[in-house]
Amino acid sequence: MSERPRKPIPHPDDFMVVTLSLEFRAKPNPSVDDPPSFEMAESQYTPPIEEAAEYLESVVNAIRAKRLYGFMVQEFAESAVGAGDWIEKTIEEVIAEARTENDR
Repeated sequence: MSERPRKPIPHPDDFMVVTLSLEFRAKPNPSVDDPPSFEMAESQYTPPIEEAAEYLESVVNAIRAKRLYGFMVQEFAESAVGAGDWIEKTIEEVIAEARTENDR
C-alpha cells in the first residue's frame, strides 16, 4: 500500500516578508542655476523569499562600493524594461528624431 505524499510542514521563515526601501534624501542646490534632476527619489521592492538573500547581498555590495544610488536607478530601469514600459527604439526612429531636431 502506497502512502500519499505529505504536505511539507511550513517553516516560520516561510511566513516572513522582506521589503527593502531605498530613499534618496537630497534636494537641488538653490544657488545653482541648472542642477541635474533626480532620476528617481525612492524605490521599494519585496522580492520572493527565494530571491531575498541574493537581492540583499547585491544591495550590500552596492553600499560597500558606494554605488547605492546607481543600484537604485538600475533597479528602476530594469523594472521599466521588464514591465514593457520602455521598449527599444529602432534605428529609423532615432534617425527621424535627429532629423526633426536638426530641422528646428
